Amino acid sequence: MEEFALSEELEKLQEENYYLKTLANLREADLIQISRELQSCLEKVEEDPQNIFNTQLFARLKSITKKFSNLKPPQISQLINIIITGLATECENTSGDLQANDDQTFDSHRQALNMWSFLLGWATYLAENKAQSKQNQKETGEFTSRSGRRGKERNNEPSQWNWDEQRKATLTVMVNVLKLNLESIWVMKQELETFVGIFTKTVFLILESPLNIKDQSTKMHLFEILAISTKNYKQTFAIKTSILQHLRYYEHMPEPTAELLGYLHNKYTYTQLTDDILMEIGDADLSVQDKTGPKQFSKFLVRLSEVAASLVLRQLVHVMKHMDSPVGPMRVAVIEITGNLIEHLANRDEQTESDKETLNNLFNILKQRSLDLNGFVRAKVMQACIKICDLKAKFPKARQHLVDRAIQCLKDKSVIVRKYAIQALAKFIRTHPFGMVYGGELRSQPWKDGLAKINEDSSSIEPPEELSHITQESPPSSPLADAQSSRPSSPSPISSNVSPEYYEKLNLTKRYYADALRFIESLSTAIPTLFQLLDSINKSEVIETMEFFVAAYQYKLDRAEEGLTKMLHLIWSRETDEGKSVKKKLIECYQNVYISTGEGAAEIERVEQTVRNLVRLADTTSVAKLTSLEELFSTMMSTELISPEVIERLWTVYAASNSQTSAKERRGAMMVLASLAKAKKEIISEKLNVLRNIGLSSAGRQDLVLARYTCIALQRLAGEAKIKGSPRDESTRLPVSHPIFEDLRNILEIHTNSNQWYPLAEQAINAIYVLCNNPDILCGEIIKQKTIFVFKLDDDSFRDEPSTSEPVTVNTTQLSQLLFIVGHVTLKQLVHLETIEAEWKRRKQSGETKDKNHVEDELDQIVGTTEDEFSEMITQIREYELLYGANSLLGEFGGLVAKICANRKVFNDNMLQFSATLALAKFMCVSSQYCETYLPLLFNVLEKSNDDTLRCNIIIALGDLVVLFNNIIDPEINVLYELLADESLEIKRNALMVLTHLILNGMIKTRGQLGEMAKCVADENSRISNLAGQFFTELAKKENAVYNNLPDIISNLSRGENAVDEDSFKRIMKFLFRFIEKDKHSENVIEKLCQRFKNLDDKRQWRDIAYCLSQLQYKHDGSVRRLVEGFPNYQDKLQDTDVLKHFREIVNKLKARKEQSTEMKQFIEEYEAKVKACEVTS
Repeated sequence: MEEFALSEELEKLQEENYYLKTLANLREADLIQISRELQSCLEKVEEDPQNIFNTQLFARLKSITKKFSNLKPPQISQLINIIITGLATECENTSGDLQANDDQTFDSHRQALNMWSFLLGWATYLAENKAQSKQNQKETGEFTSRSGRRGKERNNEPSQWNWDEQRKATLTVMVNVLKLNLESIWVMKQELETFVGIFTKTVFLILESPLNIKDQSTKMHLFEILAISTKNYKQTFAIKTSILQHLRYYEHMPEPTAELLGYLHNKYTYTQLTDDILMEIGDADLSVQDKTGPKQFSKFLVRLSEVAASLVLRQLVHVMKHMDSPVGPMRVAVIEITGNLIEHLANRDEQTESDKETLNNLFNILKQRSLDLNGFVRAKVMQACIKICDLKAKFPKARQHLVDRAIQCLKDKSVIVRKYAIQALAKFIRTHPFGMVYGGELRSQPWKDGLAKINEDSSSIEPPEELSHITQESPPSSPLADAQSSRPSSPSPISSNVSPEYYEKLNLTKRYYADALRFIESLSTAIPTLFQLLDSINKSEVIETMEFFVAAYQYKLDRAEEGLTKMLHLIWSRETDEGKSVKKKLIECYQNVYISTGEGAAEIERVEQTVRNLVRLADTTSVAKLTSLEELFSTMMSTELISPEVIERLWTVYAASNSQTSAKERRGAMMVLASLAKAKKEIISEKLNVLRNIGLSSAGRQDLVLARYTCIALQRLAGEAKIKGSPRDESTRLPVSHPIFEDLRNILEIHTNSNQWYPLAEQAINAIYVLCNNPDILCGEIIKQKTIFVFKLDDDSFRDEPSTSEPVTVNTTQLSQLLFIVGHVTLKQLVHLETIEAEWKRRKQSGETKDKNHVEDELDQIVGTTEDEFSEMITQIREYELLYGANSLLGEFGGLVAKICANRKVFNDNMLQFSATLALAKFMCVSSQYCETYLPLLFNVLEKSNDDTLRCNIIIALGDLVVLFNNIIDPEINVLYELLADESLEIKRNALMVLTHLILNGMIKTRGQLGEMAKCVADENSRISNLAGQFFTELAKKENAVYNNLPDIISNLSRGENAVDEDSFKRIMKFLFRFIEKDKHSENVIEKLCQRFKNLDDKRQWRDIAYCLSQLQYKHDGSVRRLVEGFPNYQDKLQDTDVLKHFREIVNKLKARKEQSTEMKQFIEEYEAKVKACEVTS
């Protein structure tokens, strides 16, 4: 038999036209003949696999394999089955002869194995390519998109070839062959390497498809073949080369490759291949331009550190070479690897000194790289911290350093870094190592007291002689003991009558307390920054900050509850997908903290705890946050998070006697119930008698705050409005004779000097107007009776007294209360008229039959039934009847309130002035005539008053007046803008909020005043700057709003008496220029700014304009051309160092642009040369 030259045959196979002499003996189209030939071959193979030596048999199999692409599925399956059978049988026979050491048969076995393996490798290659081609066609839809009969036939053709199963059989036989003692059969190593190479190349071919390695059995066979080839047959170099190539070019390969190396290590304890690969990657010169290598290598290294961390540790020096790589993904990978290695070392049962040193170095890497220039690297450091927190070993010393780094990262410019820093801090809290004392709570005071007591005890103890040689510098025995390395300094020895054990325990305890306090104090420094992050425009970090405060509250960290309170405004998050997630998270946080408490306790105990939490929350929430808290409670009620048992218990608290509950608890219970009733008014309607007997009875008279919340609860009976000004259900209105109104009237007529009466009166009047079917009649009677009481009149002289010239002495408190009632009734009557109009129109549109006794029907008879006629009639009533009508009750007070406001020195009672001014502003909302007459007076009070609360109310009133009487107020609108520079923070904030509302809703036009709003962006107070930032963010959503006003803003901020300092100017411009996104806008802004240089001599303005130009992005060629075209306008200005600096920045931006044409590159280079020439001159 002629020797089969495997190497030569493999080389020939690479040729496109692999020549076979016997090919002519097979007819291509005769598939029946091929099937017969295959059957004949199978019979001979089953008889003896060494029949392959028969030249004709071998030639036939090669010929049929050559025709692989023309075979039908059954024939392909038959061909591969023959080859597998032949090789498997030959393998079994060879194994038997090897065991018998029958060396006479080795040559024939070698020859047969060569021939069968050649055929199997070739057939596998063809089968794999065919299967991959079919998969590609399936993914691209080629089969289903083909038209015509041929396509349909192929689609419907039954498949009788299952390559997935035959692939497993192929790999199984390959594994069995490689497990033979092949070195006994092959004398020449080179020939053996060629033989084994058939199998390894087949493996790498199969690995090219990600689908193949999804099957666990297939993957294990592939790993086994490579592992045996590497360990037993010295294929390390060839396999390393193939692995590195596959890593670069196949996206799915990093993870399987790492798992292969782990498999090789775990089963065969072979590490050379891994070492070589890691050294190769470590020495690789990767560049930013390489888009695949770094990404693939980083995935591989990370996965390897997860499945075989010890292998990475062996070559850590090479891996760490990429710590300073210019390629970001590699540095990110190194950080993740660092975290995995720390986890691996921490979980070892015993740690050597080398392990401890490695751990210290790894922690140092994390600390250093928290300052990396790449934001993703810094973020990965924070993620590593999160992972380390879950370890059983706590590493107190290193942990504290990481906490400090995380706190620094809260102010990072990158959102993703801040997000993971917040996550890390929350994780540090939840996994802190100080749970042995105080139940793990982190309230600082107990820890301070405990440390003080320990210091007191230790100061009276002298170290025992046995420990006198120990110093503070003694190194800890393990990473877990680094908290034990400190010793007390300078003790004041009084007694040495203690054991060494007690002394050591005392010192450890002292260190424990000191470490805990440092941890607590570090977290405390982060709280103010976290408060600010609750207002971030990035919702993901807002959600993480909320989660932090929940964790902080659960562990009783100082100011944690303050953080929960500051979260309340997030209930108003916009109804976008992101907004919903914030709102949902807020509800979840409050549910976890205040409702889902007492897990494992009895139901009654959980209800009690929930009620206590809700009542305390309502009682401690500031007035500014109460509206948000009400909305939160209402939302929780609508989502059924508040159980009926909790509601019933709240009523019990409200109705309890003074001996059973405190005033605060009763108030809190009513606040919560009133809030919940916004979502379900039956909560109140079913307990109306309880409200009357408690809040509107003697208890309410003694506690005006309780009465006020009772009045708020009553308003819930009207439900929420369907449309503005219209109640949800008209049937909830009650007749004037209903006893509830007598209770409300009595509450209003309480004789008291308490300032709590005013908010009570406001809510009582509100309740009357939403519940009474004739609120004007009832309130008119209340005003009359109050006036008679204040001025000591009788019914007959009521109309004459307010206008008499004779002096009258009255109680200022009672007069103040009267004016407050008059003012608020005036405003509510205006709203009532709007309600009547809206309800009338609604009924007209719906064709609803109205009650013939209702006021709308009376009005129909008077003015007709058209909408315009009705609206005109309502306007006439408001404008001329409420204040100027012949029988107007309210009009009797119009002159009085103006007189009091105008004579502040005569009427110098602060509360009287407050009530009169509010009444004046409310009167002005009713009539344009009254508004125009007394507007100068209102402005005078705004300017002269020292009461910030009063001034804030005037500002809010001015906002309403702009909406109602724009033509009167608009000419004086600058007054509001001037208040943005007021010394009072509250005045500034209210002015900013009112202007924001008016501008964004299109109620006023801006005429160059936006510069004043822009100044607030750089305000020292974060609340003001955040509000201003939100304003411009919303304004930018309107068509070209920021762009159109930008020139005026720059002028306002850069020159004149009101110009801001340069640092503030830069801060403002940096913020505003991010809204200039359109290419055309950028071009126009550049052109206008360059023109401004032309006639400027002020160097400050040079610098300002240059800075503005540096804030643009120059993404479009047109922007670059505008800049260069304007060069003559600013060429001489480049002599200024700061101006030149800004233009250097611009040049760097131009050079960094991506995908530039050759022409544009040359254009930019020429411009750079011009700038450099000016630099030399300068």
